[in-house]
Amino acid sequence: MNDPPTMEQTDHGPWGARATERRAAFPPPTATDAINEPSGENGQVSSSMIKPHLVHLSGSGTGLGHAVVERDVELAAGKHPVAQPPVGPGAHVLVVHSGASSTLSWSADGFARRERFHRGQALINPAGWASRPRWDEDVELMLVALEPAWLEKLADEGGFRGTLEITPSFHLSDPFLATLVERLVLEYEQKGPADALYAQSLLQAVAAHVIKVSAARRDGLRDRTGGSASPGLPPRRMAHVVDYIQANLAGRITLDDLARVAGVSASHFTRVFRASTGQSPHQYVMRRRLDRAREALLASDAPIAHIADACGFADQSHLTRTMRRHLGVTPSALRATYSS
Repeated sequence: MNDPPTMEQTDHGPWGARATERRAAFPPPTATDAINEPSGENGQVSSSMIKPHLVHLSGSGTGLGHAVVERDVELAAGKHPVAQPPVGPGAHVLVVHSGASSTLSWSADGFARRERFHRGQALINPAGWASRPRWDEDVELMLVALEPAWLEKLADEGGFRGTLEITPSFHLSDPFLATLVERLVLEYEQKGPADALYAQSLLQAVAAHVIKVSAARRDGLRDRTGGSASPGLPPRRMAHVVDYIQANLAGRITLDDLARVAGVSASHFTRVFRASTGQSPHQYVMRRRLDRAREALLASDAPIAHIADACGFADQSHLTRTMRRHLGVTPSALRATYSS
């Protein structure tokens, strides 16, 4: 198998009278979701439990308990009957591309990304991480939604110490993971009921592999190498901070503002921000301002002084000094190079 994936997932899904944690990860659908009750020998449903707007082809329904696996079709951007949810999924969602190659656009760390996906390539979308994915064409996808509490329990039982945090992985090429997911999906596409033990074993293998390739330790506990893992911001809070920075680059951004958005004290913020990004808040904001200034210089004929002001620099000289120091080129030289 070698096909690309998507990375959008949702927080809708009918799990009946399950535990509170499961309902939090997979909330019941609204009237507009119109998800039918489980039917058939495998407890399958006629609509997607992971993303209600997907065209549902097959899946486990409620048969796996703490997870849902499906094969669905994601319609191209602009074809969705309803808008994408503004928040990330309530479950960790693994998406493996299983059809013809297609191009995916998404947002990560406040930046727009765009990649060509091929059969077998995957995405891991952590719970709470809103990536706003958009496909250029209709695509066939295999999706696995994992309940966060169950995945953390599995990690604990496997000796993974500390608070489990799944980090986003985009454009992931992992043939072994893609094969596991495909076999799990195929188990629910055969005639007759799925082999519950076999399906659960495959699910455990998929979950363990997701932990292996996309998990990070938090809470300052020691990592596998014996070093101290510095606690960073959870993905959802980090996304809020990045969005705030992107929206306010033209103005004054203070440490107190960023700490407030992150929900931590200003004295604690710098440490957790550096643990999440590898940069101080100042370094990160300056890099984002330089990136925006560079884009504006190449995409418009606006005066350099105006661009400097719009990107949060004190004046044109400040932009020139900063760009020369970090990029080795002045704004006017950069513009001349690309316009010639």
